[in-house]
Amino acid sequence: MLNMIEKRTQESILQGLLFGVFAAIANLFLSIPIYGALSLSWGMGLCIYVLISFGIRASIITLAFSIISMYILDQSLADIGISLAEFITIAYLIHKRFFVVIASLCFWLFIGSPLFWLYLNSFSSAGNSQEFSFIFAAMQGLNGLFNSSLAALLYLLTPTRWISERINLVNKSLSSNIFALSALTLILPLVTISFVLVSTASMRNEEQLIKILRAQATSVSLATERFIDEHYAFVNQLARTLSRISDEDARKNILVDAQSNYPNFYNLTFIRSDGYTSFFAPTKYNEEVKNLPENLRFVDDRNYFIHARDKKTPFISNAMMSRGIIAAPMIAMSSPIIIDGEFEGALLGAMNLQFITKLHERMKSSLLTDYVIITDKEDRVIYASSPTNLNNLEKHVVNIGKSKFTPDFPVLSINGKNHPYHLAKNSFDWKIYIIKQPAELVQLFSHHILVLAATVVSIILLFLFIAHKLAKQITAPLVKLLKNSSESYISNFENTQGATSSQEINEVAAKLRKSHNLLRDFEGQLQQQVTEKTTQLEQMNLQLAAQAREDGLTQLLNRSGFDEIAYNAIKTNQRLHQPISLALIDIDHFKLINDSYGHLVGDECLKAFAELMQDNCKRETDIIGRYGGEEFIILMSGKDVRSHHQLIHNIRLQTQNMLLNFKDLQTPVKFTISIGICSLLGNSLLSLHEVINIADEELYKCKHNGRNQLSIVTIDAE
Repeated sequence: MLNMIEKRTQESILQGLLFGVFAAIANLFLSIPIYGALSLSWGMGLCIYVLISFGIRASIITLAFSIISMYILDQSLADIGISLAEFITIAYLIHKRFFVVIASLCFWLFIGSPLFWLYLNSFSSAGNSQEFSFIFAAMQGLNGLFNSSLAALLYLLTPTRWISERINLVNKSLSSNIFALSALTLILPLVTISFVLVSTASMRNEEQLIKILRAQATSVSLATERFIDEHYAFVNQLARTLSRISDEDARKNILVDAQSNYPNFYNLTFIRSDGYTSFFAPTKYNEEVKNLPENLRFVDDRNYFIHARDKKTPFISNAMMSRGIIAAPMIAMSSPIIIDGEFEGALLGAMNLQFITKLHERMKSSLLTDYVIITDKEDRVIYASSPTNLNNLEKHVVNIGKSKFTPDFPVLSINGKNHPYHLAKNSFDWKIYIIKQPAELVQLFSHHILVLAATVVSIILLFLFIAHKLAKQITAPLVKLLKNSSESYISNFENTQGATSSQEINEVAAKLRKSHNLLRDFEGQLQQQVTEKTTQLEQMNLQLAAQAREDGLTQLLNRSGFDEIAYNAIKTNQRLHQPISLALIDIDHFKLINDSYGHLVGDECLKAFAELMQDNCKRETDIIGRYGGEEFIILMSGKDVRSHHQLIHNIRLQTQNMLLNFKDLQTPVKFTISIGICSLLGNSLLSLHEVINIADEELYKCKHNGRNQLSIVTIDAE
């Protein structure tokens, strides 16, 4: 019995280790991607399969490997905890005779998905986790249903001889089997198709969102580019016009008119060839500039003037802060004034960055609720929507986010939230970021997941109800037939059934009727045969009882026969206060005899030694037995223990000198024995088991000290 338990334990450990490795590999390397971070992991499916096929011990080992692989993948403690809760709940419900898929559905519908949703809404620190909470709770539930369906399918495909005996012994009704097969036929394909639909719809929506972002970014880029090009071309044309006019008053009037026509320039300035700002339009700035220190009226250190002077070509600056009478963020557009090939000065158009705000206001209807960030080629902010908390001319450090849920979709982290975005550039190397609300990412999934989850759960519940009714209806006639097995009921069975009956059930009833008739005829014959056989069996039992106490090879008592007689003998001698000795004898190196000469020679050695003991132990009180293999036992009582010891000593010497000749062997076979003896004086009350243990210890001493000897211990009254 103990060996059987140890064997089952070893099998459970090996099964758990084997499937545990498979579960870890499935989690680490074989997850099936659905969309973004959503993937179909099926390591838990193997854990459930081991649970329903090989029992709880093997499945716990498999679960441990699955949990370790989840930890390696850096999954949260909440994920691991929910997986443990799933396993425990399903194991409990299966113990209560729930079908595994139904157990999984109950867990995810009432425990798993609500817990996962609560965790994401309350404790998760990942960006946008609250927006994605419903999606991931629903997908976890579908993943759990897939795993349990996979486990049920693997169980059905597993040969019966591989499944644990204890699980095979569990009786399952026909209706429950029909129900399980019906449910599995629907749920596994339904969940698989659901994942495919989610993946397809999500990728299509992602492509659509990318197209929208790209189109909006392109629209803003083109709008800003057209706006800048228009004003840039105006500054160049105005500079050429001024180059052809020598009258200073005429130049001033042209500048004033030009600025009034292009108010996005908060001033147009004529700069002399030495960098001195000689005239501003509008004219109000000319009075204000008189109060400035003289050095502030020179702009010969500014890039827009240096470029126009040295390269004699138009120039557009990056975003910069103006100085002098107006301190405001601006973009400077300059163009040289060339007269007769000589640099006479430059025209500056200072454009306030507020124009971008006005431009964005005009485009809001097409951009909806999106954010916009525009930077120059040095990443200084030209414009930023107010929710981004960026200021003009501030250095924009792009904080690329990493969405845990959509890792392949580009996102910017703004105020702790991951926003989908698209980046475009215009011909001036300005960068235009079009940024969507986080809800846009959720909308890639939420509508489809909501409809899909509700549809899947509704279909599953409806189908389970139909499958339950169908299973009961199919098996109802058979159940009635089993419960009412009387001859009269079976005879009228077809007439009592309605639409629930079937050809197969009616055939079963017909065969049962034939069986009843055969049984009646057979009962009489059987009764007579039973009486005759009973008499024969009683005689055979008497013979078998005698044979059961003997060793078939040596004709000595076997172990059970010896124990029965010796137990009574010891009790009798203890009651009469007579000394007894028990000798435990082992043939030295008997395995070597078997290995060297063969088992037939070994058997002859055992028989020869048995005859030698019988020749020496002639008294009726001497009890001899073969205790197992090459081990023998002798119980001696009466006289004194010294005569017992001398008898055993003689047996050892005779064995040592005994030569056994075999026709196929050139030399005779000889062997020796080791003997452990325990002698009890008359008043000792040790049991047979205790005496044998003491003799066994003495036998061990003989073997340890070189064999071919005897070791004696004598025990007086306790």
